[in-house]
Amino acid sequence: MNLNKTIILLLSLTLLLSCKQRNIQSNGEKLSARTTTNISGNFSISGAYALYPLVKKWSDDFMKLHPKVTIVVLEGGTGQGLDDLRSKKSQLAMISRPLTDTELEEGIWTVPVAKDGVAPIVNKKNPFLKKILEQGLSPEKFLKVFTSDKPFTWGEMLDTNLKEIVPVFIRKDESGAAVVFAGFLNKESSDLKGTGVTGDIEMIRSIQNNPLAIGFCNFSFAFDVATGDQTKDIQIVPTDLNYNKKIERKEIPFNNLDKAHRGLWLGIYPKNLCRELTIGSLEKPSDQAILEFLKYVLTEGQNDIKTTGLCELNEVYVGYSLDKLK
Repeated sequence: MNLNKTIILLLSLTLLLSCKQRNIQSNGEKLSARTTTNISGNFSISGAYALYPLVKKWSDDFMKLHPKVTIVVLEGGTGQGLDDLRSKKSQLAMISRPLTDTELEEGIWTVPVAKDGVAPIVNKKNPFLKKILEQGLSPEKFLKVFTSDKPFTWGEMLDTNLKEIVPVFIRKDESGAAVVFAGFLNKESSDLKGTGVTGDIEMIRSIQNNPLAIGFCNFSFAFDVATGDQTKDIQIVPTDLNYNKKIERKEIPFNNLDKAHRGLWLGIYPKNLCRELTIGSLEKPSDQAILEFLKYVLTEGQNDIKTTGLCELNEVYVGYSLDKLK
């Protein structure tokens, strides 16, 4: 009986690997055919800071394959990207948050291209880091410090008599990360209070320069892409989801980018701090150059995602996204 099971398992694995190999070869043939197609045109892409480095690489590589195509990529936040779509200043928008009901009613069409997470962060040189990592901060504490008009002390955050004020940094641009983090607190991004900064890079620098500060950023900036470790002097804050003032195994923050990405797909990280990153247009694209670019993004382009710290799509998501282009 055991021998039969072993034979069946080996046959199944062989069949699976054979199917994957055929799919790879088939995709390769399709991609090869596309790169020899005489595609021409020009279009612009505007929007999310989180997607900008990746989309810029995709566009540069695509233009090398298709010299008659010109793509301009501009960063300015999700809100700016959507505004540029409406005014027809750009043909595609980089979007790092769910669309609102109003935006859906406007007919904005999107296709998922990657995933990411949003994380609360502090400085690793915070003098109270040990206690922060031991007991974490509950959603209620995050809500208070990020939405209150009055300043909070680290004593109030950690239930001690510490008097040091917590400097709070938020995003002042129309940021998808801010929408996601505020949503985690059951608030709107406009409800967040603190010193406003533009983009993840400025957020990271602000936290690095202030040992007592707290803020939030995308996973792709919380980690060093080259090493996979957390960015210099940046520490992801553990969330005390069950309010017991003790960080348990499932609440321990990721200290490695690969583990963080696995956590996004496995549901280990809070679902409402995870998000799809999408590319959108006013309606389903019909321009050949744009359609070929999006196909490239969802096939060859997926190999570039990890180089920017984002999380690539799985096969199901890729298939779903490609179907939206048909």
